[in-house]
Amino acid sequence: MLLQPIVNFINILSKKGVKNAIISPGSRNAPLTIALVRHPDIETKSISDERSAAFIALGMSQNLKEPVAICCTSGSAAYNYAPAVAEAFFQEIPLIILTADRPKEWIHQNDGQTIYQTDIFGKHVKKSFEIGADYSHPDAVWQIERTINDAINLANTEPCGPVHINIPLREPFYPAENEAINFNLNSRVIEIVKSERNLSKETWNEILNQFQDFDKILIVGGQSDKNDDLSSVLKKLQDEFQIVCIGDSISNLGFDSISKHDLFLKADAVNLKPELLITYGKSVISKGLKTFLRNNKAIEHWHLQIDEHLIDTFQSITKILPLKPIDFFTKLYEDLDFEQFRNGEEERNEYFKNQWFEQERKAHIYLERFFQNKSHQDKFNEFFAIKYLLNALPANCQLHLANSMSVRYANYIGVDPKKDVEVFANRGTSGIDGCVSTAVGAALSTDKLVFLLVGDVAFFYDRNALWNRYLPNNLRIILLNNHGGGIFRMIDGPSKQPELNDYFETLQTMDARNTALDAEMEYDKVLNFRELETFALPFLRQEGKAKILEIETNTLINTTVFKEFKANFQTDLITS
Repeated sequence: MLLQPIVNFINILSKKGVKNAIISPGSRNAPLTIALVRHPDIETKSISDERSAAFIALGMSQNLKEPVAICCTSGSAAYNYAPAVAEAFFQEIPLIILTADRPKEWIHQNDGQTIYQTDIFGKHVKKSFEIGADYSHPDAVWQIERTINDAINLANTEPCGPVHINIPLREPFYPAENEAINFNLNSRVIEIVKSERNLSKETWNEILNQFQDFDKILIVGGQSDKNDDLSSVLKKLQDEFQIVCIGDSISNLGFDSISKHDLFLKADAVNLKPELLITYGKSVISKGLKTFLRNNKAIEHWHLQIDEHLIDTFQSITKILPLKPIDFFTKLYEDLDFEQFRNGEEERNEYFKNQWFEQERKAHIYLERFFQNKSHQDKFNEFFAIKYLLNALPANCQLHLANSMSVRYANYIGVDPKKDVEVFANRGTSGIDGCVSTAVGAALSTDKLVFLLVGDVAFFYDRNALWNRYLPNNLRIILLNNHGGGIFRMIDGPSKQPELNDYFETLQTMDARNTALDAEMEYDKVLNFRELETFALPFLRQEGKAKILEIETNTLINTTVFKEFKANFQTDLITS
């Protein structure tokens, strides 16, 4: 008979809200696999490459806003989860990591697929758990049930994140032929009752009074999920109380805020220096924004975070407010609105806001003029191709941005907030290793079109994301193939080294035609602007199978165009 405590373990997993599991084949994890696959309320998929499997689960969990389980056999299989686990940790995504293991007495005894798996993910999980290898005693059963409850409760406690459960298993692993698996309907579920986080009335009044002492107020949103309610209240604060809101493409602000800061922000722009800085969310893409705020520290810097770890990106925090952004900004707006109504106060000074938006206006004009310049269109380049495709994206889709130049290009160009496009990127660790898999996971968990903008090195590195039988029809991959890591030509350090070609840029001659053929995806290659306009139309449509649109360009031309774009911006030369 299959180990009944393991069957009960999986049933509790389901009762605690886990509806999806990504399993990588193996023998040691057979009891877990069989219980997961046969559970009526858990949808499972088999992904052979553990690294890709974990990123696919990450993309699903990120989209579904619920925990997704990943399950693998013992040995090095678990290590292949590590990149996605680290990304999930820093992006606060609840992965439930189930690793099968050999019993402890067999570790380091020259037995196959046996390594030290306890705490294998170190600080990149919220907590590591382990159950015993013997399940006969009632206390052992109690520990198993307690452990799975504890782990999932922790994964779902804000800030959310991955948890690891290591599961030593003895043979036999498999039930007898035709043996039924019975899930215990009375499996014990332990819930943590959630409570709201609030500041005392006295503390809030102090914050509100201090807030009203400042005229130059800047709100910076880091990477965040799309939240229409949050966008609405931030827009009201910006429009009605002259507060400047700024965010990268991955901030998903969703309204006309400051978004072209990468073009105009300089460290010495003292007229843009805030008195009060309020920040929320996770990472910020823009190096220019980070440098500016580090060099022009606000008098007060309030950061909204639930995490107890002090995150001081701009080296200026004076207060940490343990509140969700939607709660803080909603109450702030309501109280400011009431105070203004009650006291008949004059409108706040618009000077600071106008300074920021004048720079934003000039940057927007420059951006559009640059892309209308016919001289740049004579030579096909990826920057212009991306601008064309981002402008053409259909409304209400998802856009995943791979790391390296893809996310930077998109951040300069931006996405029309009126199109209701949600933007994602693996900026927890900013690695290229799972960008394709994450987009696949996202496409598996939504009916929306999911677009991935990815460079050739990141694409080929994660090509196993397409090595499965589940590729959804709503996946669209925009592949920028300049035959190497073009970003290294745009950075002063490596671009001036003799090792550039072989050891930084890593030149390669591949294209994605055979990959698309193997994965049974629709495929077109674009070599010029005329072909881009022709092939983009069917690529952007909902109809058909998963698609790859490969844009092949010359890295030298790309570098020249992008460097000219950055160098030629002169705000004092642009007139309305």
